[in-house]
Amino acid sequence: ILMLTITPLFIFSQNKSSESINWLKLSKAEELANKYDKNMLLFFYRPECEYCDKMKETLTNSSVINLINENFFPVMINGKSKDPITYNDTTYVNDKSNPEDEPSIHNLVRKLVDMKEGNYYWPTILIINGKHQKIIQGNGAWSKEQTLRRLQQIMFIKKPFKK
Repeated sequence: ILMLTITPLFIFSQNKSSESINWLKLSKAEELANKYDKNMLLFFYRPECEYCDKMKETLTNSSVINLINENFFPVMINGKSKDPITYNDTTYVNDKSNPEDEPSIHNLVRKLVDMKEGNYYWPTILIINGKHQKIIQGNGAWSKEQTLRRLQQIMFIKKPFKK
């Protein structure tokens, strides 16, 4: 009788969906993307950004969480961080990294994110493969429906993004 009670609990817990995105450090996502030939999802945000907060709210939806966790290696990056960030064996810094400086756009953002009409738009989602090739870039806050639709479409894109 004890086995009949415990077994369903164990099975249920194995199929339980995550309650949040399994955010990784960039170095770990790079390692896994290369090893498993699976794309990274880089979410660039900045503090005190209304649209970034809206997108973060979208990223708490269970369908979005499951889609991202199952199909991407996700990384959340503060695009105005003053910390050095290593990507593809190169370390990028913020040109205004002193604590008393106003936050500036991190050089990793400048390297990876394409400007739109001469500006960087927040938030930005980049999909990058294990060979460090950009698959696609999306800017701005998306609704749950837009996020699911766009990420499902992206999953079938195999060619790198070309300007």
